[in-house]
Amino acid sequence: MIVEDEPEALDLLTGLLEATGEATVVASTTNPFEAIDLLLLHTPDILFLDIKMPGMSGFDIINEMNRLTALTPHVVFTTAHDEYAIKAFDCAAFDYLLKPIDPERLAETLHRHSSQTVRKKREQLQQQSFPNNEKILIFRGVTGVTFIDTDEVVYITADGNYSSFHFISGRIETVTSLIGNIEAQLGKQFFRTSRSCIINTSYLARIDMKQLSCVFIKGEKEFRCEISRDKVKMLTDFMKNRFFEL
Repeated sequence: MIVEDEPEALDLLTGLLEATGEATVVASTTNPFEAIDLLLLHTPDILFLDIKMPGMSGFDIINEMNRLTALTPHVVFTTAHDEYAIKAFDCAAFDYLLKPIDPERLAETLHRHSSQTVRKKREQLQQQSFPNNEKILIFRGVTGVTFIDTDEVVYITADGNYSSFHFISGRIETVTSLIGNIEAQLGKQFFRTSRSCIINTSYLARIDMKQLSCVFIKGEKEFRCEISRDKVKMLTDFMKNRFFEL
């Protein structure tokens, strides 16, 4: 999408963009006051935005967009004035192009945007495949290689250089890894309740304040894991946030 108060400059930029074969102009306007409505209607990936316009500057449009919408297009400022560069990047501008716009410089901007978009989509696919970071973890166990399905883990305890995974089935697997190293590989549902214990909050039923322990219940099975007193409120807040996210 393009917002440019000079019709000739708007037509020129439209032609340059479409000539690259990498972009389609879904909307454009010479009236900055129409920008927000057009953004909401077309939700463009990139917004090419002039800075000095009568009645409303490009920075005013960014402020209004941030205030009124959840849209986050990449913003490329286009201007004949280089003194606004620092302020533009303070507004998290994706790029800053000086007029007259060089076609090669414009193509470089589009290519960089395409590369970032591809990388972002790849990361999103990876997160969809492993929504809780790595679901299957691989460790060196006491007798060989151990594969851990984190969805089945109720809690993890530490004993020196060893850590033990306690599964919902009652099975226990001990691996040669520090609990801190394991914590870094776990998903968002895991919470460190003490120096020697990490719990899977998906199975958490209640916190026993008398015995300072987390209680997990599955059918007729009950599991318990210690929790430090200073972590009780943190865990309670963590669970509230998880509830609202769901």
